[in-house]
Amino acid sequence: MQKKISTIQSILLRYFLVLTSVSILGFTANSQDKFLWATASAAYQVEGGYKADGKGLSNWDVYTNDYKITAHPMFAGEVHTGNVAINEYDRKQYLQDIALMKKLGVNSYRFSIAWTRIIPNGIGKVNEKGIQHYLTFINDLLANGIEPMVTLYHWDMPQALEDKGGWLNPESVNWYDAYAKIIFKTYGDKVKKFITFNEPYINNFLIEPVVKNIIKKEHPFNFTSESLSKNVVAVHHLLLANAKAIQQYHSMKLNGKIGITLSLSPSIAANTNSEADNKAAIIQDGLHNRWFLEPLYNGKYPTDILALYQEHLPTFKPTIDDYKLFAANKPDFIGVNYYAPAYVKSEEKMAFGVNWMINPDTVKAFNGPVRPEYLYQLLMRLKADYGNPTMIITENGAGFGPNDEKIVDDKINDSLRTNYIITHIEAALKAKKEGANLQGYTVWSLFDNFEWMSGYKSRFGMVNVNFKTQKRIPKRSFFEYQKIIKAYK
Repeated sequence: MQKKISTIQSILLRYFLVLTSVSILGFTANSQDKFLWATASAAYQVEGGYKADGKGLSNWDVYTNDYKITAHPMFAGEVHTGNVAINEYDRKQYLQDIALMKKLGVNSYRFSIAWTRIIPNGIGKVNEKGIQHYLTFINDLLANGIEPMVTLYHWDMPQALEDKGGWLNPESVNWYDAYAKIIFKTYGDKVKKFITFNEPYINNFLIEPVVKNIIKKEHPFNFTSESLSKNVVAVHHLLLANAKAIQQYHSMKLNGKIGITLSLSPSIAANTNSEADNKAAIIQDGLHNRWFLEPLYNGKYPTDILALYQEHLPTFKPTIDDYKLFAANKPDFIGVNYYAPAYVKSEEKMAFGVNWMINPDTVKAFNGPVRPEYLYQLLMRLKADYGNPTMIITENGAGFGPNDEKIVDDKINDSLRTNYIITHIEAALKAKKEGANLQGYTVWSLFDNFEWMSGYKSRFGMVNVNFKTQKRIPKRSFFEYQKIIKAYK
């Protein structure tokens, strides 16, 4: 153990010396590049106040309060909800947290708006108190020199719309269009970076299937090719909504940028000498990455994965008009959420014959194998294959469990997370130096918060939160990220 810590310390020392020297991977400390250094959150994970000021119920309010999904023994094992979370809806609390952001040195903060605070039932009457809350929050960020990066949808569907079928209902495209119009009209003069959706692959092909299985009292990971293929309809509606929102935003001439955030994960054959594993890796890359990148940048779905879905869902038939809408409304930037690569094994009993939930690491992060080199490769792939789009890393971070979270004398030496962040920034800036059009880096997350099915048991923050007292303690990773930001300037 001592040897491991010493190795980490030596890496930190080496990297800090690089940071404080003449340049960081070719970028001088007084570089005038407008590079975003940010942290991220999502409304349900941090806000609390789940019935405050006229807010409507979301699907996650129902999942956690009514169905108690976190109590499943494979996840938190007890009932956790986002009813209070880290209390970010409270202005007194969030002003203290903005002060922490300022101390950290970030110049941007990514957060999501809760649809149900703006339109409690998802469609219809607007809630003015919800409108005003986010207007005040945005103004408070700007007053502290922090640029808001606003996500319109981070998995929290209004329950009233969930009851109508959610994203499986073709009307969902119009529901979202009306919501997006209100957001752009209300905040577009102050917010210059909007994100339409967060991680549609993870939400629709992992999180929602797991939740629905828990509700049905089935094994959480009881997925089949047929059951997952049905969700491609929801994703198609979501991507149509994304294209329409981009179209609408540009028509309003708001002098900003609009993009979408994808979870992107390079797929690697667990056994590179296995023809079956190599084939499975290609399939997983298509399901996870190309299924989204191809329509966004090339205007149509990849033919191999389309055929795979249609094999299990013959009724799924995108139209020429759908493809025209995709092609005419490319995102201004791509938000890259990278945590880990997928080590892929061919396994017949798994959906599509693919097992991608493999972590060969001895010390395991919650979010998969720690491989910063694959972040570099991912960014260079986007450069080479998709016209070098404007890229912002909108999430990158890790959690390693209790041993990395110990509080000693009111201090937390989260050395594993610290090393993760440092090495991934190094990889990202290497890609930027080599021509990738990377314009920002975002840590997930600033604070420990509600981590979906894992509730409050999985900590990802650079700031520890005591969920009973709301006390905050910055961890070692906070101060190391602070040094990196300061040195880059």
